[in-house]
Amino acid sequence: MKKLLITVTSGLAFLLTPTEARACAYDSAGAVFVTSSHPDWPLSTFAAGRLGVVHGSMRTAYLAFAYRTMMGIPTTPEEQQPLVTRWELMHQALPEHLSLTPGFQRWLAVRKQVAPQLPEASPEHSRQVRYAQVPRIQGDAFQRAANTATDLAQAWKKHPALVEEWVRNQDTVFGPCAILPEPDPRLDDGVSAQHQARRRDERAYQEAASRFYCDDYPGALSSFQKLAASQESPYRALAAYLVARTHVRQALMEKKGEYHFESREDAVFLSRLGEADRVLDGVLASPELRSVHAPARGLRSLVRYRLRPKTWHCELLSHVLEPGTGTALASELGDLDLMLREASTCEGLPAPAEALQAWLHAMKDTPYSAAPDAERRAQYDGALARWKKTAHMPWLVAALAKATPDAPGVPELLAASAKVAPTSPAGLTVAYHAARLLHGRGEVEAARARLATVPAELTRDLPSTDNLLREERLAVARDPDEAMREAVNIIADYEMSSSYSEPYTTPLAERPRLFSPRAVAMLEPRLTAKRMGELAAGDILPPALRRQLMWTAFARATVAGDDATIQAVAKRLAATEPKAKAELLALAGKPTPEERQFEAQLLLMGLPAVSARLNAGEDRLANTHPNLSLTMDMSYQRNWWCGPKPDASVPPVHFEDTPDAPDAAREWKALQDAGNSVPYFARVAMAWAQAHPDDPRSPIALFRAVRASKRGCGQATREAREAFRYLHKHYGKTSWAKRTPYVY
Repeated sequence: MKKLLITVTSGLAFLLTPTEARACAYDSAGAVFVTSSHPDWPLSTFAAGRLGVVHGSMRTAYLAFAYRTMMGIPTTPEEQQPLVTRWELMHQALPEHLSLTPGFQRWLAVRKQVAPQLPEASPEHSRQVRYAQVPRIQGDAFQRAANTATDLAQAWKKHPALVEEWVRNQDTVFGPCAILPEPDPRLDDGVSAQHQARRRDERAYQEAASRFYCDDYPGALSSFQKLAASQESPYRALAAYLVARTHVRQALMEKKGEYHFESREDAVFLSRLGEADRVLDGVLASPELRSVHAPARGLRSLVRYRLRPKTWHCELLSHVLEPGTGTALASELGDLDLMLREASTCEGLPAPAEALQAWLHAMKDTPYSAAPDAERRAQYDGALARWKKTAHMPWLVAALAKATPDAPGVPELLAASAKVAPTSPAGLTVAYHAARLLHGRGEVEAARARLATVPAELTRDLPSTDNLLREERLAVARDPDEAMREAVNIIADYEMSSSYSEPYTTPLAERPRLFSPRAVAMLEPRLTAKRMGELAAGDILPPALRRQLMWTAFARATVAGDDATIQAVAKRLAATEPKAKAELLALAGKPTPEERQFEAQLLLMGLPAVSARLNAGEDRLANTHPNLSLTMDMSYQRNWWCGPKPDASVPPVHFEDTPDAPDAAREWKALQDAGNSVPYFARVAMAWAQAHPDDPRSPIALFRAVRASKRGCGQATREAREAFRYLHKHYGKTSWAKRTPYVY
């Protein structure tokens, strides 16, 4: 007996490692398969017009952009990058360091190229304002300086001393506040009058900019006004815009309150913004200043958002539909997003703006509505009527999105949807909702056919859309294998517990592939342990999910008492799990099914990473490294499993029962009867100890059952307490009892 005890305990040594000491910190992020408030990262894809599936929980800026895109209003490359920047700011997706912005990096690169002889300089790109770092110099200023440096290096190719002087002056402008050095008159020797004039113009602009960044607002205003009044200055148009920008910067930097609503009561603040508004009106009214109309429009939106918000949001509904507005589109869409949260319905709008307002109301989800069904039906009726009247694509999208399968007019909508190419801006939204409605109407083959019209490459870089379409294909799958192929979703984003979020920039090829919740609910009751093992051995699933499925097959077979599958899966796992290889092969070599099942149960008790349930989302077994510890019970991760509820609903499927359906039903019933892992382990350990009191494995099983009660599912249970008492009563002198001074 002593020899047997030594053999067993040494063979199970890797399972008996003391619990790792870890802080009880919970992961604040959860995997998201379909983004709600925003499109998929990177937002540049959406800005380029590839909208994916547009849905009503998106923020207004995205919905309004989707509307104009579906209406055929083009968005130029000049407009797209500012859109992405503004959208990222809406989600507080700021770079960790402002020095990482593209404009800043380009300035440093160009500076080094045109003046390599100068030592490196560090622009003071941010400042501390009310306990926070805010930009002191905007990215457009760095971009403009880089463009000017490139231009001057070419124009003054024969006068490198002038280029060096300009770069030194620009370093002063971007650096800590300092007076520009006096110009060296000797540098004009041998220089044409044209180049001398350009030198004076550049210096005048740099002096004005230096005053601006050093908070000398009266000096900056005077300097910019002089430049704006000069017919010869190349900075005339820009200076006219910067006069308004100086008024705005002074207002923002000097305002009394820290919050937006406080500024509405600040007379000086409002006065300065009013002056900026008047200047901007003049700039936008002048055709000669067309080159700065785009930034002037963007600044005007910021000003009027604070001066007269009750009317400005109504005007924005027209502005955001205008083509070719350059960088202004980003500001105007962003401010519309802010203002429509509390805005009332606008009256007397021009027809295009009124249609946009109505479409936004039709598309928006209202999760807190007192009568959501009635509201959705009203949205549908309005969208259907508008589509019949105009035949405009956004109204077809809204009607399909709000339609229920039995709603009147759905057949007509479905017929129209079949004519929309999946490659069009609205194509994927239309295809998704058409398939959803066809399925809901019982037209399963038609739903499959509609989903088949969407090529895989069209959604490969749009995770949310791809996952939505996979869910629909899963719902109409023809057999379990097809369902398993569609069961895998890719992470689209992470839901953060705080208000701060960052773009999910992990390359698509490196993102986890996970079982979707719907797939788990559908397939788990219908797959036997044997079939799970076969699927895990195939190539349908990615490696992490194959590993999870193989261990689930082992645990399911153990709970259900499927001896053949226990042996087969144990041998497969032994080939890929080196740390458990000895125990897996040992249990497969036991002489009787009863022995093999108990050895498997004993092994499971020591492997918190293993579950008898399929798990949706990110799971502990996602790490495929063979040296991953399976024995750690962690306070912030799944440990073993919680049993399925007997009355839990199982989603219907559209394929006939497979020959092993009775076996799957029996196994599912066994899993339901077993319940949560902790009481199940305790019952197994108690039954074995009572039937085999002299077996050296009996105290080990009791110890593990009690240990599992610390963090397993079903902790403070009668079964765990009974196992604890039995261990100390009958095996009190063993090391197992001494290592378990209390029950959890």
